[in-house]
Amino acid sequence: MSKILGTSIGFIIIAVNLILKTCIIKLITWIGEDTVSEQLASITNGVFYAQFFNTGILLLIVNANMTEHSPHFITKYIKGRHHDYMPDWYAEVGAKIVQTMLINSILPYVGLTTGFLIPMIKRGLDRKFSGNPYKTKKTSMAAYKDLYSGADYVIHFKYSGVLNIVYITMMYGMGMPILFVLAAFNFFNQWVCERIIVAYQVKLPPALDDKLTINALNMLKYAPLLLLFNGYWMITNK
Repeated sequence: MSKILGTSIGFIIIAVNLILKTCIIKLITWIGEDTVSEQLASITNGVFYAQFFNTGILLLIVNANMTEHSPHFITKYIKGRHHDYMPDWYAEVGAKIVQTMLINSILPYVGLTTGFLIPMIKRGLDRKFSGNPYKTKKTSMAAYKDLYSGADYVIHFKYSGVLNIVYITMMYGMGMPILFVLAAFNFFNQWVCERIIVAYQVKLPPALDDKLTINALNMLKYAPLLLLFNGYWMITNK
């Protein structure tokens, strides 16, 4: 049982990320912002913080042993197996991080596939799979257009996902260089899938100002600090 759980930890992390994303979106939407761009930026940041903590920080803390460090009233409760980035850490914890990033790198194709299949099934059920485009169960033009016009393009989810990949790669890439390869593979897959999604699956994205892009760039500029500090810790460990 423990072996199965250890093997599936990457899938569990991604599933928890999806749950966190849904909860944070509902919470921030309920709180509200002055403009749509500010609300999307808040959602981007909130989802990123939750995903980064769940993917890159929580796994590290659970497996760390910090009892020798201050403040002891906090660190005395962090009693994992690993005192440092030892070879065992890479085999146990690092492997799970790499597994999670590998699964993340192929998720764009899962989203692309479901983006075609789910609307196709819904439209087929609406036409009773008759093949007649004029046959429908919808009783209003608004409901018909909602079914056949495609979904909304959720750009802020994409930003939070990119931020999470960059931060995880910067934090652990110095000790596990395969993460840089996986990040490049992930970005290439996203580039391919996003072009198809925008062209064939979603409605025309709404016109937004540059606040969302500037917010993402401001977040990205802190990622190299993780590479410097945590990377130095990893390569200087004896």
